[in-house]
Amino acid sequence: MSHTRSGTAGSEAPATGETSLGDSLGTFRRQQDILTPAELAGMSVDIVGAGALGGAILLCLCKMGFGITNTLTVTDFDRCEAHNLPTQWFRPSDVLMDQAKVDALAEMVGWVCDRPITTACDRFRGDESRRLGPVVILAVDSLRERQLIWNNLRNREDVQLLVDARMGAEVLEIHCLDPRPSRRGTTRPAGPGTREFYEESLARPDEAFQEPCTHRGILYTTLGAAALVGSILRAHAREEDYPRHLVFDFRNFILLAHGEGHGETQF
Repeated sequence: MSHTRSGTAGSEAPATGETSLGDSLGTFRRQQDILTPAELAGMSVDIVGAGALGGAILLCLCKMGFGITNTLTVTDFDRCEAHNLPTQWFRPSDVLMDQAKVDALAEMVGWVCDRPITTACDRFRGDESRRLGPVVILAVDSLRERQLIWNNLRNREDVQLLVDARMGAEVLEIHCLDPRPSRRGTTRPAGPGTREFYEESLARPDEAFQEPCTHRGILYTTLGAAALVGSILRAHAREEDYPRHLVFDFRNFILLAHGEGHGETQF
């Protein structure tokens, strides 16, 4: 079951397109030549995973202006645990109360952005009966979970952009593609941004993403990942070029892969 939370105690979440006081006072004036909330109308986003990566991405998107003229939905079945505190977006009190991650995250976003977030404390499978996206961001823990989600998403026509962000210790990998069956083979030969390229990445995971539990993550990597995902969505909204496959090594400051593509979907 999903519900919408503004994160502000006792207040009702504004309807999609309705602005808060801060938004009405020109909050986004300094970025108006880069991206405005008006350009995001209809570009609703489903974020799958409310952990370190999903939380950082959600906060980044809210600060960019998402959630004003579109809808932000976060799905995760997990609950807050103590070992998540250094990298995830909730408080020690959320751990003590056994709070659902999506609820703790929505409350935090409400405090810093005054933005309504639709949450679902459930396992996302990709075969949900509701309309998804049109943008879906995967920020889940395992390759197996990605495979299960992809097996359902690959047959849908409502998801127009899939962004799969993977974090292994200090190495980030991002895949971007239009997964719609009707678009298969119509945009470019097999390569970054195609269903074939993405499916191959699910079948043969890189060794860089198989890390021991004491070497899985640190906050600055997820913040960097969120910045790159935010930049990709900005470019997509403005129909500008952006990489369809990106691998970056934060420890060694090396761009390991960069596959070009073009954001051409109309919302």
